[in-house]
Amino acid sequence: MGVTLESDKKSNMDEGQTLAKETFSTVSAVPPPTLLPASPGLRPNTPDSSEHGAETKSVLRDLRKVSTQRIHRSERIFQGTLLVGGLFVLALFATVLGVSLVEAWPSITKFGWSFLWTSTWNPHRHIFGAWTYIVGTFWVTGIALLFAIPIAILSSLFLSDYSPKWLVGGVSTLMEMLAGIPSIVFGAFGIIFMVPLLRDHVEPFLANTLGRHWDFFNGDAMGYGILAAGLVVGIMVIPLVATVTRDSLVMVPRETVEASYALGSTKAEMVFFVKLPAVVPGIIGSVILGFGRAIGETMAVLLLIGNQASIPTSIQDVGYTISSLLANTFTYAVIDPLYSAAEIELGLILLVISLVVNTLGRELLMKLMGGRLAGSVGGG
Repeated sequence: MGVTLESDKKSNMDEGQTLAKETFSTVSAVPPPTLLPASPGLRPNTPDSSEHGAETKSVLRDLRKVSTQRIHRSERIFQGTLLVGGLFVLALFATVLGVSLVEAWPSITKFGWSFLWTSTWNPHRHIFGAWTYIVGTFWVTGIALLFAIPIAILSSLFLSDYSPKWLVGGVSTLMEMLAGIPSIVFGAFGIIFMVPLLRDHVEPFLANTLGRHWDFFNGDAMGYGILAAGLVVGIMVIPLVATVTRDSLVMVPRETVEASYALGSTKAEMVFFVKLPAVVPGIIGSVILGFGRAIGETMAVLLLIGNQASIPTSIQDVGYTISSLLANTFTYAVIDPLYSAAEIELGLILLVISLVVNTLGRELLMKLMGGRLAGSVGGG
């Protein structure tokens, strides 16, 4: 029986060895699995992953290059558009100035600098001088500013420091509306209201009081003249001067105002000794801008000044301004080349005066406001 057990054990061992050999041969016959290319971040050392990473970098580089080119192209287009807009304004001004110089050249070459101080204006004899109209222009502008500046400064002080908050918005809106009213409306207002008032009350009063001591206030009480034109233009200038002055007063630092109160100042002392001295450049700039607005006024002056080519000697005299002359006679002047050239030269003089005055005013305001001035000034 022991022999039988040993023989069975031996046969089992032989069968196990045979099964193991067959299994090993089967496993060896199976081919090794094919490995997929790994991502560059996981297997950077394999050849397939290096090629894939290089292709990815190349694609990203091309996309970045195309995107950069598109951005630069859009930036260049936008910059070119802005450049065209800016150059158009300069080109427009250069065109106006160039056309005026070309058309006025016959008068410039014939009369020279004497055109400025010659007072004779005779189209039939071809004798032209601008002095009468320059004087009339400055008369009307001076009267307008003398009337407008005190009212504008007082109103701006009221709005900045003394007015209730509920009133500031309404008055400011009314000022803006007043500045936008067409000048022809002011001219009609002057004819209906200002002329009768001056003729019946103001001019006789001036002649009977101040006229006894100064001939400057005497004259024929007609209502029409440089006084009526100057007062109406002054009404038109008040909103501009008041608005700019109020903006200057509001920009005074709060610390300066509080320091003034801390030293024991009253509100009036703070306004007149702290705020007003601090905004003197702004007030001067607003006055200069008002001057530029008044010097080019046309329609209201044309209706009220009397339109007589004479140098005023009193505040009640009639006269002529450059703008009113051009509006009144340029239609007939184009028939005669020299006549039209003389009137265009008058317009060129007015253009130069307005340009210089407005440039000075804006420079003063830019210094006060730190370059934040964005308003515009016009005449009409």
